[in-house]
Amino acid sequence: MEKEKTGFATAALVLGIIGVVLSFIPIINNAAFVLGALALIFAIVALVKKKSVATAIVSLVLAVASMGITLAMQKSLSDTVDDASKEINKTVDDMSGNNTDAILKNDVQVDLGQFTVEEGEYGISSSKLVVTVKNKLEEKKSFSIKIEAVDADGKRIEDDTVYANDLGAGQSQDFDAFSFVSSDKYEALKAATFKIVSVSKV
Repeated sequence: MEKEKTGFATAALVLGIIGVVLSFIPIINNAAFVLGALALIFAIVALVKKKSVATAIVSLVLAVASMGITLAMQKSLSDTVDDASKEINKTVDDMSGNNTDAILKNDVQVDLGQFTVEEGEYGISSSKLVVTVKNKLEEKKSFSIKIEAVDADGKRIEDDTVYANDLGAGQSQDFDAFSFVSSDKYEALKAATFKIVSVSKV
């Protein structure tokens, strides 16, 4: 009978050691939690029977440690996966233009000038809207800015996209938008309201 009582402490010790070792390994540490729970039960039984008390106490500590480490490791893994998922989603939203408001607030400054039409040689006119893009970040970035021209009723007249590639940290650059529009839209564009529809960042 004494061997049986001593066996609980020994079994708890073995399970506790295995549990602690496995608790550091992701996914496999699910088994470590079960082993730790069994070790805890065996250790408590050994303590109640008052046999191999020292071994039972060590087993108890190992059992609690294996379960605690398992829970901590799983939380850490879960947090890492969540953070990675959020970062991926943010990157996708940055590239798709879904984060336009945040990008305009934190990453880039876009100033829209006045739409102008200039008479060129041979009666050929050219048009442009000067768009100044400034990278507010401390690293090189590229931005794609979609701009829309609407009339007084909010009806879209024309749209254009400015591509500001590889702007350095704090760097600004002027771009010409609405340079390739038909001449029959010139007058409407002169009276139009220009607004930023979306901004993407890569």
